[in-house]
Amino acid sequence: MQRFVCIGLLLLSLTTNAWAIQCYSCESIYNKNCGADFDLDDDFKWDCSRVAPPRYLESDLDVRNATACMKREYKVKDLLRIERSCFFGDVNDTVSGCQLDPTLEEAEPLSCHVCDNEDFCNHSNQLKAWPQYLAVVGFVLTAKLLYWLR
Repeated sequence: MQRFVCIGLLLLSLTTNAWAIQCYSCESIYNKNCGADFDLDDDFKWDCSRVAPPRYLESDLDVRNATACMKREYKVKDLLRIERSCFFGDVNDTVSGCQLDPTLEEAEPLSCHVCDNEDFCNHSNQLKAWPQYLAVVGFVLTAKLLYWLR
């Protein structure tokens, strides 16, 4: 019986990762609550499965679905802009996915943080994977507990 519970928990943890990631999507230039003092507003929440990649990235992408969340900071004429959005591309090679729209004149990229560890992970500079680590530790402890109880 415990073996079935462990297998079921493992399958459940794998299926939750199969659904599309959800991210905050906003730009500080249009909404002050999207800036450095980020307000976790429900209006900023997007299901990335319903978002198409930006046109300037489409030719560089093999996969057309969002793979992660992104928080990008850049300057235009000494004005800091913060953008939170769905990320398209390889999370291990963020160069192409983090590039700025070429139509933005005088844009200077400052930083780009990409995360795929949980929904809405693009809320701050410190994108951490603590929930995943805790899930793994919890799974191992549950498996050991079930082993000892049998």
